[in-house]
Amino acid sequence: FRNACVKMAWKCILRTPTFLKQINLLWLIVFNSGEAHTQSNDVDCIVYNEEFMECTWIHSEGKPNYTLYHWYSSQPAKECGNYIQQNGYNVGCNFSKSEIIQFREFSVYRNGSSDSGNELPLTRNFQLQDQVKLNPPENLTLNMTDRNELIFSWGVAEKSLKCRMYEVRYRSDKDKNWQVHTINSQRKYYLASTDPKKLYTFEVRSKINEYCATTVLWSEWSSSVQWGENYTGIAQRNFHALLLFSIVTLLGLLIIVVFQLTGKRETTK
Repeated sequence: FRNACVKMAWKCILRTPTFLKQINLLWLIVFNSGEAHTQSNDVDCIVYNEEFMECTWIHSEGKPNYTLYHWYSSQPAKECGNYIQQNGYNVGCNFSKSEIIQFREFSVYRNGSSDSGNELPLTRNFQLQDQVKLNPPENLTLNMTDRNELIFSWGVAEKSLKCRMYEVRYRSDKDKNWQVHTINSQRKYYLASTDPKKLYTFEVRSKINEYCATTVLWSEWSSSVQWGENYTGIAQRNFHALLLFSIVTLLGLLIIVVFQLTGKRETTK
């Protein structure tokens, strides 16, 4: 039997035939009857924005491929059907959204061989709602109120609002360190007063809050948005310079036209 490999950037998704998976499961049954259960942090599973999941590990040079089995409580084990490969070795397993079940114990088992013989099988259990890593917030905006209060806001899908919390960080061009603030529910941050001579930079990140899961996985920081004298002032100066250049150019053209008309009149006389 041949495995089908679909290349994706530096990774390769390897599809294992069903018949081979069934044969490998027999070995897993033997493993479950012995003292082979060992916890290991080597295999880590992350659910990306609740859209897909990757369980990955590090492959050491000189060692053969590992195989991965997975199961939910009260369900039979299955071998990974979509291996992630790097340099021809299995380094992870990809799971589609339909394979992700939250609030049920999810277990993975990885086996292989070391240079000195068979390694102990390695298993790890997860609650997948605790393994979610969200995408950074988008649709960032900054608005100044008539009370000199700066409002930083962002957008999130409505269905996800009750399970989100955020961290906002900002600093001015005069500051070396970020100011960080945690926000539990709302999608806005108010900066009470600003210095009109400073340039402010804002970013935000998000994660599942404590009411929906227990996780330490924050999203990456969002793109930056800026507000202040240096940012708006440069744009205004560029606009004024362009306007002045246009006026001078127009006046120059008018002068040339006037001289040409005057010269033609003198010639006709």
